[in-house]
Amino acid sequence: MHVTKLLPLAALCLALAACADKDQPAQADKAPTSARAASSPATAQGHAAALPPDQAANSRPPSVSQQARRYLCPQGPNACPAGGPLIANSDAEAQWLLRHGYPTEHELARLETLTLDQLKAESQAGNQPATVIYGKKTALAGRFYQGIDILRRAAVAGNLYAYYGLSDVYVSDTANKNLVDSLAYLRLAYLLGDAKASAVIASRGLSSVENVVADERAASLHKTFSKYQRPSPRPLE
Repeated sequence: MHVTKLLPLAALCLALAACADKDQPAQADKAPTSARAASSPATAQGHAAALPPDQAANSRPPSVSQQARRYLCPQGPNACPAGGPLIANSDAEAQWLLRHGYPTEHELARLETLTLDQLKAESQAGNQPATVIYGKKTALAGRFYQGIDILRRAAVAGNLYAYYGLSDVYVSDTANKNLVDSLAYLRLAYLLGDAKASAVIASRGLSSVENVVADERAASLHKTFSKYQRPSPRPLE
């Protein structure tokens, strides 16, 4: 009697199990897009590994260390102790220059030849040195406050090279020329970690009184302009 009642129930269970097995492939096809996206990098890596070594190497962007090495002294480590602010004597100093938006000497020469539109495009693409040259050229082209604002925002974001741009603007022969402010922005770069700014400061040849006034102005700018930004010491060996 009980066996007779259980037979239909067992048959129903078997039928349901068979239906569930048929539905599983369809459910797998409906996996969330995010899960598919998460698997994409592994697939891409698999394709990259299948490329010939020379093609695989060319498909990768230059590493940070490769970019930083462009700043190194051409004669080798520690061979340019008196090098300018764009020259690095060690890998650590080269990384510091890259991180804080400095151009190489070659890159600076290239950027100086570009138009404002070209500089703007490179700046918008994330080129930090281009942002500085764009701000400087904008200020010197008659849009003074717009250019100063570009440089100010770059400086506040951590681009220490922007202080060199600000100094260049104020030392130029325009209606806004101000030698004390020009020196003060270099002094601010020094206070924020760029010890090599001191050589540029010395080259300006200002009087003792002007240097004192510039120091006071730099202290004021440290409060009002850079909002007491924490120093990032340049590695000097």
